[in-house]
Amino acid sequence: MPKALTLFALLFPVAVMAQEGAYTVSLDYGPGVTNKIMFNRFTLSTGGKKDTAITLNGKATFSGIVNDERQRGQLIVIEGDYQRGGLFYLEPGKININYQGKHPVISGTPLNEDYQVFRELLNATVDSANVNNTGRPVTEFDPGMMNARFNVIMKFMAARPKSEISVDLLNEIGVRFKDKVQMVAAYDKLTASAKKTPQGIELRNRIKGLGAAKVGDMAPVFTTPDTEGKNVSLADYKGKYVLIDFWATWCVPCIAEMPNLVKAYSTYKDKNFDILGVSLERPDSKELWLKVIKRDNLTWKHVSDMKWWNCTPALLYNVSSVPANFLVDPQGKIIATNLRGEELQKKLAEILL
Repeated sequence: MPKALTLFALLFPVAVMAQEGAYTVSLDYGPGVTNKIMFNRFTLSTGGKKDTAITLNGKATFSGIVNDERQRGQLIVIEGDYQRGGLFYLEPGKININYQGKHPVISGTPLNEDYQVFRELLNATVDSANVNNTGRPVTEFDPGMMNARFNVIMKFMAARPKSEISVDLLNEIGVRFKDKVQMVAAYDKLTASAKKTPQGIELRNRIKGLGAAKVGDMAPVFTTPDTEGKNVSLADYKGKYVLIDFWATWCVPCIAEMPNLVKAYSTYKDKNFDILGVSLERPDSKELWLKVIKRDNLTWKHVSDMKWWNCTPALLYNVSSVPANFLVDPQGKIIATNLRGEELQKKLAEILL
């Protein structure tokens, strides 16, 4: 086996490449370079996984098996105190990532060939924004780049109209990009087959939630499994005031707000008031979710489909950050949003005492 292969790769038999769904990620960072590499991947069915390796003469290789679920990996190159990252698609075959230039170049498999076209368009847009910039360098993640990023996605869709990754790109930007008219127009350009995929259905729900769940709107009804796997519907709460609380175990401000919710629930649970906790949990964090609920005495009903930011209720309620909450009246109408601290206590006293 070549010396350039990492210790991680040595853990896998050479025969792995003959297996169905086998992939190899080959990294080239340039001769003579030695850096630490982190390889992260996450799926909604298996959760997150992380591996590390050290490049040998600027090269490293990661191998494994990928299932039918479309997923991406992330390589983070650690250069002292500086980190350089890049996303790519994990799919069967040999995936090549060359870090020797200004931007990583990805090649070798169909989805990654498409993703490289998108990256080149986006990199050119960001580079252009920095040509005469004398301040902090603009990055693709800056809020001011959202319109430009959306335009790049539209250019990509025009260049690769049948690409499977278009729906992924729209789902990503949909977390922050709130122009429903433009999102609908982009969705309409997807192929019929893309719209029927899990990602396409997710995108449809995300777009449906854009501009929804405002004060005065009827609260979108959803049905989601509770801690025991039993389906709970918002319709079950009709006739009560209910606070729909979006939170997550990984959200520090959410956990900090819980004593206030415990106080509210204890004070008003016998006065036609309830709380429905909706947690944006990762699929590998159910045990932690159950532990936090018990530890912090969160005795109201909790639900989660364990889909993280793809949480169906969160899509319907246009939730792009947590904590977030919606106070719903007995008729199912939203009467307030994002009540925290004393503001929550004051509102509940106003309507329940």
